[in-house]
Amino acid sequence: MNKPTRIEAAASLLKDMEATAARMRTLIVAMPAHELLGYIYAQRLMKAMADQNATEEQGKDDGSDDLINENQFLLEYVHAVLASDAAPADVKFDEAQCAELFELSRKLRTQAMLFAMATAADTKDGVFGPDTADIEVHAKFTWVMMRGNRYQVLEGEFYRYVLAPHDDVLKEVYGVGAADIAEGFQAMADATRSGHADAILEMMNLFDAAQAFAAAQNRPLKDVLEAWVAANAEQSKAVGRAMDDMFRGGIANVSRHTKLPPTLLADLAYRRGEEMEFFTAGDFAGTPYRTLPARKKPLIQLGSDYYAVDPCFTRDAGYRALLYKLLQRKPDYRKTFEGKRCERPTSKKFERRAILFK
Repeated sequence: MNKPTRIEAAASLLKDMEATAARMRTLIVAMPAHELLGYIYAQRLMKAMADQNATEEQGKDDGSDDLINENQFLLEYVHAVLASDAAPADVKFDEAQCAELFELSRKLRTQAMLFAMATAADTKDGVFGPDTADIEVHAKFTWVMMRGNRYQVLEGEFYRYVLAPHDDVLKEVYGVGAADIAEGFQAMADATRSGHADAILEMMNLFDAAQAFAAAQNRPLKDVLEAWVAANAEQSKAVGRAMDDMFRGGIANVSRHTKLPPTLLADLAYRRGEEMEFFTAGDFAGTPYRTLPARKKPLIQLGSDYYAVDPCFTRDAGYRALLYKLLQRKPDYRKTFEGKRCERPTSKKFERRAILFK
Protein backbone atom coordinates (compact mmCIF):
# COMPACT_ATOMS: atom_id res chain seq x y z
CA MET A 1 0.00 0.00 0.00
CA ASN A 2 1.52 3.34 -1.04
CA LYS A 3 1.70 6.33 1.26
CA PRO A 4 -1.37 8.30 -0.01
CA THR A 5 -3.46 5.14 0.22
CA ARG A 6 -2.31 4.49 3.80
CA ILE A 7 -3.16 8.06 4.77
CA GLU A 8 -6.59 7.68 3.24
CA ALA A 9 -7.08 4.33 4.96
CA ALA A 10 -6.14 5.83 8.33
CA ALA A 11 -8.56 8.74 7.81
CA SER A 12 -11.32 6.31 6.85
CA LEU A 13 -10.63 4.10 9.86
CA LEU A 14 -10.81 7.11 12.15
CA LYS A 15 -14.24 8.02 10.80
CA ASP A 16 -15.35 4.40 11.13
CA MET A 17 -14.16 4.27 14.74
CA GLU A 18 -16.00 7.47 15.59
CA ALA A 19 -19.18 6.17 13.95
CA THR A 20 -18.98 2.83 15.77
CA ALA A 21 -18.39 4.55 19.10
CA ALA A 22 -21.33 6.90 18.48
CA ARG A 23 -23.63 3.96 17.76
CA MET A 24 -22.46 2.20 20.93
CA ARG A 25 -23.24 5.36 22.88
CA THR A 26 -26.75 5.50 21.42
CA LEU A 27 -27.45 1.89 22.36
CA ILE A 28 -26.04 2.14 25.88
CA VAL A 29 -27.84 5.33 26.85
CA ALA A 30 -31.17 3.96 25.61
CA MET A 31 -31.14 0.98 28.00
CA PRO A 32 -31.66 0.85 31.78
CA ALA A 33 -28.22 0.82 33.37
CA HIS A 34 -28.86 -1.90 35.94
CA GLU A 35 -30.34 -4.35 33.45
CA LEU A 36 -27.55 -3.68 30.95
CA LEU A 37 -24.86 -4.29 33.56
CA GLY A 38 -26.61 -7.43 34.71
CA TYR A 39 -26.78 -8.71 31.14
CA ILE A 40 -23.09 -8.07 30.41
CA TYR A 41 -21.91 -9.70 33.62
CA ALA A 42 -24.32 -12.64 33.19
CA GLN A 43 -23.14 -13.23 29.63
CA ARG A 44 -19.57 -13.37 30.85
CA LEU A 45 -20.52 -15.86 33.54
CA MET A 46 -22.52 -18.13 31.25
CA LYS A 47 -19.89 -18.12 28.52
CA ALA A 48 -17.13 -18.87 31.00
CA MET A 49 -19.15 -21.78 32.45
CA ALA A 50 -19.87 -23.19 28.98
CA ASP A 51 -16.23 -22.89 27.93
CA GLN A 52 -15.09 -24.50 31.16
CA ASN A 53 -17.37 -27.47 30.53
CA ALA A 54 -16.05 -27.78 26.98
CA THR A 55 -12.48 -27.65 28.25
CA GLU A 56 -13.10 -30.38 30.80
CA GLU A 57 -14.79 -32.61 28.24
CA GLN A 58 -12.52 -32.00 25.24
CA GLY A 59 -9.31 -30.63 26.73
CA LYS A 60 -9.45 -27.50 24.54
CA ASP A 61 -8.55 -23.92 25.32
CA ASP A 62 -11.67 -22.34 26.80
CA GLY A 63 -10.96 -18.91 25.30
CA SER A 64 -11.80 -17.24 28.60
CA ASP A 65 -9.03 -14.63 28.25
CA ASP A 66 -10.55 -13.34 25.00
CA LEU A 67 -13.95 -13.28 26.66
CA ILE A 68 -12.63 -11.29 29.62
CA ASN A 69 -10.97 -8.79 27.29
CA GLU A 70 -14.17 -8.35 25.26
CA ASN A 71 -16.27 -7.79 28.36
CA GLN A 72 -13.68 -5.47 29.85
CA PHE A 73 -13.59 -3.33 26.72
CA LEU A 74 -17.39 -3.10 26.64
CA LEU A 75 -17.66 -2.27 30.35
CA GLU A 76 -15.20 0.59 29.80
CA TYR A 77 -17.62 2.04 27.26
CA VAL A 78 -20.65 1.52 29.48
CA HIS A 79 -18.84 3.47 32.21
CA ALA A 80 -17.91 6.19 29.70
CA VAL A 81 -21.47 6.60 28.44
CA LEU A 82 -23.04 6.61 31.90
CA ALA A 83 -20.53 9.26 32.93
CA SER A 84 -21.19 11.33 29.80
CA ASP A 85 -24.98 11.14 29.41
CA ALA A 86 -27.83 11.96 31.75
CA ALA A 87 -30.38 9.20 32.19
CA PRO A 88 -33.25 9.55 29.67
CA ALA A 89 -36.81 9.52 30.97
CA ASP A 90 -37.73 6.57 28.76
CA VAL A 91 -35.40 3.55 28.57
CA LYS A 92 -36.10 -0.02 27.52
CA PHE A 93 -34.03 -3.18 27.74
CA ASP A 94 -33.61 -4.89 24.38
CA GLU A 95 -31.64 -8.13 24.11
CA ALA A 96 -31.22 -7.76 20.35
CA GLN A 97 -29.61 -4.36 20.88
CA CYS A 98 -27.37 -5.91 23.54
CA ALA A 99 -26.20 -8.45 20.97
CA GLU A 100 -25.51 -5.57 18.56
CA LEU A 101 -23.59 -3.79 21.31
CA PHE A 102 -21.30 -6.78 21.83
CA GLU A 103 -20.69 -6.98 18.09
CA LEU A 104 -19.94 -3.26 17.84
CA SER A 105 -17.54 -3.51 20.75
CA ARG A 106 -15.57 -6.24 18.96
CA LYS A 107 -15.68 -4.21 15.75
CA LEU A 108 -14.33 -1.09 17.47
CA ARG A 109 -11.40 -3.01 18.93
CA THR A 110 -10.54 -4.35 15.47
CA GLN A 111 -10.81 -0.90 13.91
CA ALA A 112 -8.50 0.49 16.60
CA MET A 113 -5.90 -2.20 15.86
CA LEU A 114 -6.02 -1.51 12.12
CA PHE A 115 -5.73 2.21 12.78
CA ALA A 116 -2.61 1.61 14.87
CA MET A 117 -0.95 -0.24 12.01
CA ALA A 118 -2.03 2.26 9.35
CA THR A 119 -0.77 5.30 11.27
CA ALA A 120 2.55 3.75 12.26
CA ALA A 121 3.49 2.45 8.82
CA ASP A 122 5.19 5.68 7.74
CA THR A 123 6.87 6.49 11.04
CA LYS A 124 10.50 7.42 10.41
CA ASP A 125 13.41 6.18 12.45
CA GLY A 126 13.31 8.02 15.76
CA VAL A 127 14.84 7.62 19.19
CA PHE A 128 14.34 3.87 18.86
CA GLY A 129 16.07 3.67 15.49
CA PRO A 130 14.69 1.31 12.84
CA ASP A 131 12.33 -0.24 15.40
CA THR A 132 10.46 3.00 16.05
CA ALA A 133 7.47 2.09 13.86
CA ASP A 134 7.11 -1.34 15.49
CA ILE A 135 7.32 0.21 18.95
CA GLU A 136 4.65 2.74 18.00
CA VAL A 137 2.30 -0.04 16.88
CA HIS A 138 2.87 -2.04 20.06
CA ALA A 139 2.33 1.06 22.21
CA LYS A 140 -0.99 1.76 20.51
CA PHE A 141 -2.01 -1.89 20.75
CA THR A 142 -1.26 -1.82 24.47
CA TRP A 143 -3.21 1.41 24.98
CA VAL A 144 -6.29 -0.13 23.38
CA MET A 145 -6.06 -3.75 24.55
CA MET A 146 -4.30 -3.83 27.88
CA ARG A 147 -5.62 -0.81 29.75
CA GLY A 148 -7.26 -1.95 32.92
CA ASN A 149 -6.90 -5.66 32.18
CA ARG A 150 -5.53 -7.04 35.43
CA TYR A 151 -6.48 -9.35 38.26
CA GLN A 152 -7.96 -7.71 41.33
CA VAL A 153 -6.38 -9.82 44.05
CA LEU A 154 -4.17 -7.72 46.32
CA GLU A 155 -6.18 -4.50 46.36
CA GLY A 156 -6.29 -4.42 50.15
CA GLU A 157 -2.55 -4.87 50.55
CA PHE A 158 -1.86 -2.15 47.98
CA TYR A 159 -4.14 0.41 49.63
CA ARG A 160 -2.95 -0.34 53.15
CA TYR A 161 0.59 0.41 52.07
CA VAL A 162 0.09 3.49 49.89
CA LEU A 163 -2.45 5.18 52.17
CA ALA A 164 -0.72 4.48 55.48
CA PRO A 165 1.25 7.80 55.41
CA HIS A 166 -2.05 9.69 55.10
CA ASP A 167 -3.97 7.77 57.75
CA ASP A 168 -4.62 10.71 60.10
CA VAL A 169 -5.86 13.11 57.45
CA LEU A 170 -8.04 10.43 55.85
CA LYS A 171 -9.72 9.85 59.20
CA GLU A 172 -10.19 13.59 59.59
CA VAL A 173 -11.72 14.09 56.12
CA TYR A 174 -13.62 10.84 55.56
CA GLY A 175 -13.96 9.33 59.01
CA VAL A 176 -12.05 6.18 57.98
CA GLY A 177 -8.36 5.42 57.82
CA ALA A 178 -6.06 3.52 55.50
CA ALA A 179 -6.96 0.08 56.85
CA ASP A 180 -10.72 0.60 56.44
CA ILE A 181 -10.31 2.04 52.95
CA ALA A 182 -8.08 -0.88 51.99
CA GLU A 183 -10.72 -3.29 53.26
CA GLY A 184 -13.32 -1.49 51.17
CA PHE A 185 -11.34 -1.73 47.95
CA GLN A 186 -10.66 -5.39 48.57
CA ALA A 187 -14.40 -5.91 49.07
CA MET A 188 -15.04 -4.20 45.70
CA ALA A 189 -12.67 -6.62 43.99
CA ASP A 190 -14.08 -9.65 45.80
CA ALA A 191 -17.67 -8.75 44.89
CA THR A 192 -16.84 -8.54 41.19
CA ARG A 193 -14.71 -11.67 41.20
CA SER A 194 -16.94 -14.00 43.22
CA GLY A 195 -20.23 -12.12 43.50
CA HIS A 196 -22.19 -14.32 41.12
CA ALA A 197 -21.02 -17.51 42.83
CA ASP A 198 -21.88 -16.06 46.25
CA ALA A 199 -25.34 -15.02 45.02
CA ILE A 200 -26.05 -18.46 43.56
CA LEU A 201 -24.98 -20.14 46.79
CA GLU A 202 -27.17 -17.75 48.78
CA MET A 203 -30.17 -18.59 46.58
CA MET A 204 -29.55 -22.31 47.01
CA ASN A 205 -29.36 -21.97 50.81
CA LEU A 206 -32.54 -19.89 50.93
CA PHE A 207 -34.36 -22.39 48.73
CA ASP A 208 -33.30 -25.21 51.03
CA ALA A 209 -34.58 -23.21 54.02
CA ALA A 210 -37.93 -22.66 52.33
CA GLN A 211 -38.14 -26.33 51.43
CA ALA A 212 -37.46 -27.31 55.04
CA PHE A 213 -40.19 -24.89 56.16
CA ALA A 214 -42.67 -26.56 53.79
CA ALA A 215 -41.58 -30.06 54.84
CA ALA A 216 -42.09 -29.22 58.52
CA GLN A 217 -45.72 -28.37 57.73
CA ASN A 218 -46.11 -31.30 55.34
CA ARG A 219 -47.35 -29.00 52.60
CA PRO A 220 -46.13 -28.12 49.08
CA LEU A 221 -43.70 -25.19 48.90
CA LYS A 222 -46.03 -23.13 46.71
CA ASP A 223 -48.71 -23.29 49.40
CA VAL A 224 -46.48 -22.03 52.20
CA LEU A 225 -44.19 -19.65 50.34
CA GLU A 226 -46.11 -16.56 51.39
CA ALA A 227 -46.06 -17.68 55.00
CA TRP A 228 -42.33 -18.40 54.82
CA VAL A 229 -41.67 -14.89 53.46
CA ALA A 230 -43.74 -13.35 56.26
CA ALA A 231 -41.92 -15.39 58.91
CA ASN A 232 -38.44 -14.79 57.51
CA ALA A 233 -38.22 -11.10 56.62
CA GLU A 234 -34.42 -10.89 56.65
CA GLN A 235 -34.02 -14.00 54.53
CA SER A 236 -36.58 -12.63 52.10
CA LYS A 237 -34.51 -9.46 51.74
CA ALA A 238 -31.47 -11.64 51.10
CA VAL A 239 -33.33 -13.23 48.19
CA GLY A 240 -33.82 -9.78 46.68
CA ARG A 241 -30.16 -8.89 47.13
CA ALA A 242 -29.02 -12.15 45.55
CA MET A 243 -31.36 -11.63 42.59
CA ASP A 244 -30.01 -8.10 42.20
CA ASP A 245 -26.44 -9.40 42.17
CA MET A 246 -27.29 -12.05 39.60
CA PHE A 247 -29.44 -10.07 37.16
CA ARG A 248 -29.13 -6.31 37.75
CA GLY A 249 -25.40 -5.69 38.10
CA GLY A 250 -25.58 -5.76 41.89
CA ILE A 251 -22.10 -7.26 42.17
CA ALA A 252 -20.82 -3.83 41.05
CA ASN A 253 -22.80 -1.99 43.75
CA VAL A 254 -20.03 -0.83 46.06
CA SER A 255 -22.45 0.99 48.35
CA ARG A 256 -23.84 -2.40 49.35
CA HIS A 257 -20.73 -4.55 49.11
CA THR A 258 -18.38 -2.25 51.03
CA LYS A 259 -18.49 -0.24 54.23
CA LEU A 260 -16.89 2.83 52.65
CA PRO A 261 -18.63 6.11 53.56
CA PRO A 262 -20.80 7.82 50.91
CA THR A 263 -18.61 10.94 50.97
CA LEU A 264 -15.57 8.94 49.91
CA LEU A 265 -17.51 7.02 47.25
CA ALA A 266 -18.91 10.28 45.88
CA ASP A 267 -15.37 11.61 45.47
CA LEU A 268 -14.53 8.58 43.33
CA ALA A 269 -17.67 8.70 41.20
CA TYR A 270 -19.17 10.47 38.21
CA ARG A 271 -22.77 11.56 38.29
CA ARG A 272 -24.74 10.77 35.15
CA GLY A 273 -23.81 13.27 32.44
CA GLU A 274 -20.99 14.88 34.42
CA GLU A 275 -18.11 13.92 32.10
CA MET A 276 -17.76 16.41 29.23
CA GLU A 277 -14.62 15.40 27.30
CA PHE A 278 -14.71 11.81 26.05
CA PHE A 279 -17.44 12.32 23.43
CA THR A 280 -16.73 16.00 22.71
CA ALA A 281 -16.67 16.73 18.98
CA GLY A 282 -13.25 16.52 17.37
CA ASP A 283 -10.75 13.93 16.24
CA PHE A 284 -10.99 10.59 18.05
CA ALA A 285 -14.35 11.49 19.68
CA GLY A 286 -15.45 8.50 21.74
CA THR A 287 -12.73 6.23 20.36
CA PRO A 288 -10.26 4.07 22.31
CA TYR A 289 -7.57 6.66 21.62
CA ARG A 290 -9.11 9.18 23.99
CA THR A 291 -8.65 8.90 27.74
CA LEU A 292 -11.41 6.82 29.27
CA PRO A 293 -13.40 8.47 32.05
CA ALA A 294 -12.67 5.39 34.18
CA ARG A 295 -9.04 6.51 34.29
CA LYS A 296 -10.14 9.65 36.11
CA LYS A 297 -12.90 8.42 38.42
CA PRO A 298 -13.69 4.71 38.57
CA LEU A 299 -17.23 4.78 39.97
CA ILE A 300 -20.66 5.86 38.71
CA GLN A 301 -23.55 7.09 40.82
CA LEU A 302 -26.80 5.35 39.89
CA GLY A 303 -29.64 6.59 42.04
CA SER A 304 -28.40 6.79 45.60
CA ASP A 305 -25.80 4.02 45.20
CA TYR A 306 -22.32 3.91 43.68
CA TYR A 307 -21.20 1.29 41.16
CA ALA A 308 -17.80 0.01 40.03
CA VAL A 309 -19.01 -0.55 36.47
CA ASP A 310 -15.51 -1.17 35.12
CA PRO A 311 -13.76 -3.19 37.85
CA CYS A 312 -10.23 -3.15 36.45
CA PHE A 313 -9.63 0.57 36.97
CA THR A 314 -10.83 0.83 40.57
CA ARG A 315 -7.38 0.38 42.11
CA ASP A 316 -5.16 2.69 40.09
CA ALA A 317 -7.76 5.32 39.17
CA GLY A 318 -9.28 5.11 42.63
CA TYR A 319 -5.95 5.81 44.29
CA ARG A 320 -5.28 8.87 42.13
CA ALA A 321 -8.83 10.21 42.43
CA LEU A 322 -8.88 9.72 46.19
CA LEU A 323 -5.66 11.64 46.80
CA TYR A 324 -6.72 14.38 44.37
CA LYS A 325 -10.03 14.89 46.18
CA LEU A 326 -8.31 14.65 49.56
CA LEU A 327 -6.11 17.62 48.64
CA GLN A 328 -9.10 19.54 47.35
CA ARG A 329 -10.94 18.99 50.61
CA LYS A 330 -7.88 19.81 52.71
CA PRO A 331 -5.57 22.11 50.69
CA ASP A 332 -3.39 22.92 53.70
CA TYR A 333 -2.25 19.29 53.64
CA ARG A 334 -0.53 19.70 50.26
CA LYS A 335 2.91 20.63 51.59
CA THR A 336 2.94 17.66 53.96
CA PHE A 337 1.61 15.46 51.19
CA GLU A 338 4.40 16.44 48.81
CA GLY A 339 6.95 15.17 51.32
CA LYS A 340 5.15 11.90 51.98
CA ARG A 341 4.32 10.81 48.46
CA CYS A 342 7.98 10.34 47.49
CA GLU A 343 8.77 7.89 50.27
CA ARG A 344 10.25 4.65 48.96
CA PRO A 345 9.21 1.13 50.01
CA THR A 346 11.49 -0.24 52.69
CA SER A 347 10.07 -3.75 52.77
CA LYS A 348 11.78 -6.14 50.36
CA LYS A 349 8.80 -8.45 50.75
CA PHE A 350 6.44 -5.73 49.56
CA GLU A 351 8.75 -4.73 46.70
CA ARG A 352 8.56 -8.29 45.41
CA ARG A 353 4.79 -8.36 45.74
CA ALA A 354 4.46 -4.92 44.14
CA ILE A 355 5.42 -6.48 40.82
CA LEU A 356 1.91 -7.97 40.79
CA PHE A 357 0.40 -4.50 40.77
CA LYS A 358 2.11 -3.42 37.56
